[in-house]
Amino acid sequence: MSEMMFKRNLTIIKRFNAYRLSSTFNIGTKPFEAIPGLSSLPLLGPMHHFLPGIGSVGLRANFYDLSKVMYERYGSIVKLDGIFARASMVILYEPEHFDQIYRSEDILPSRPGFDTLLYYRTQLRKSVSNGIYGLTVAEGAQWRDFRTKVNPALLKPKLVKLYAPVLEKIAEDMVARLKKLQEKDNYLEQNLDLEMTKWSLESVAVVGLGTRLGSLEDNLANDHPARILIQCAQDLLNLSWKLEFFPSLWRYYQTRNFKKLVKTLDLQWEVSVKFIEEAKRKINERGHDVPEEDKSIIEKLLAVDDKVAIMMANEMLLAGIDTVAFTALCLLYNLATNPKAQEKIIEDIKSSEQSNRYLRACIKESLRLFPVLPANLRRTTKEHIVGGYSIPKGIDVIAPNEFLSKMEKHYPRAKEFIPERWLVDKSDLLYYGNCHPMVTLPFGFGVRSCIGRRIAEMEIEIFINKLLSDVKVTWEGPPIQVVTKVLNSLKKPYYFKFQPVS
Repeated sequence: MSEMMFKRNLTIIKRFNAYRLSSTFNIGTKPFEAIPGLSSLPLLGPMHHFLPGIGSVGLRANFYDLSKVMYERYGSIVKLDGIFARASMVILYEPEHFDQIYRSEDILPSRPGFDTLLYYRTQLRKSVSNGIYGLTVAEGAQWRDFRTKVNPALLKPKLVKLYAPVLEKIAEDMVARLKKLQEKDNYLEQNLDLEMTKWSLESVAVVGLGTRLGSLEDNLANDHPARILIQCAQDLLNLSWKLEFFPSLWRYYQTRNFKKLVKTLDLQWEVSVKFIEEAKRKINERGHDVPEEDKSIIEKLLAVDDKVAIMMANEMLLAGIDTVAFTALCLLYNLATNPKAQEKIIEDIKSSEQSNRYLRACIKESLRLFPVLPANLRRTTKEHIVGGYSIPKGIDVIAPNEFLSKMEKHYPRAKEFIPERWLVDKSDLLYYGNCHPMVTLPFGFGVRSCIGRRIAEMEIEIFINKLLSDVKVTWEGPPIQVVTKVLNSLKKPYYFKFQPVS
């Protein structure tokens, strides 16, 4: 037999064996419909299981509790059929399983945003959006093009040097405001989240627009533009929760809540554009002979694409408010209930070689326990075989990261606030690297991870340093409770005390 014939036969044998193994594998693969999960009704899907009082699951306060129930009842792979026009979902509790899918889908990943916002930008207000739909709802090549244009302006390490002085001034104003407001009986118990949102809006506006909005002024009127932006962000979350996660006919006709949503989006866009135009005016007055490292984010984006700059600034004023405020509030709670950790930060602040290393570990640990988003999502663009089941194209694959992050199988003393796990060396049992890297993903995964991470961490670091330089934070009440409505939020009242220190 010639060498050529031998190689050809060897190739045929290899292909046959591969086909045989593939066929055997596929024969043993169970269909998507066989995945355990809640039973479904036509159109309503499994919705009846979540009805309070009569459903088999009931209405859970947060996604962590729901994830726990599903895991204990059905195991590591759980199916939830779609409701109305929503895609079916599968919750994967083994990090290796969603790691397999997420990495395979990470070239042009599909991560659907809010259908209502997508419809608003692509249909109702298409002329306003100008074909630019932003990071929240854009998909495919359009998303990649937008992200490619905004990455250089938002991910530069020099952002800290540029914005630190003005963010420090905002933090000082916020600390003074907290000390003063604490003297008002019970005000902060019900309104601390509002005050923290004012601080986060003021901070993100300085970073995004290069200007202060006046959010921390006393007696901020309801018609003040900053107050309107805060209210719009809160209303949009509440309305999206009702329209996206509960049965609604908004896709067939404009329901009352959908009309409210459209009105709120119109108002948010109108007010944010005014701030953006004012920022553009100041940039033009200043002139263009400005070093690149001294330019604001919007100034850099305007030099790239005017439409992209406006949409990115609008999204920062929308998405960068409640998320940063929630993260800072949770960190305050963890420091207040773990005074030794708080003391270590204070010692670092007083040190002549302040590094923020321990504070950054505290932020990571707080995000592990209290992420803004309790889960991550990818919509499959092709079939996957996971855990012996076929997951077809068009399925929303959920990674329940908050639930996994609090499991003892992944972290020792998983429900305790232990910043040291992010600092100890590899030989220590607490070392975070002993856990699968996909378990804790507070900023998302891969190319669709949060673009505002560096900015958010910078704002929080500066604020906490200023706060703990001036006050000691304590918590005088029962453990805090988390409520999930699109994003995680904290249930009132807030039992913080801010005690001035000499």
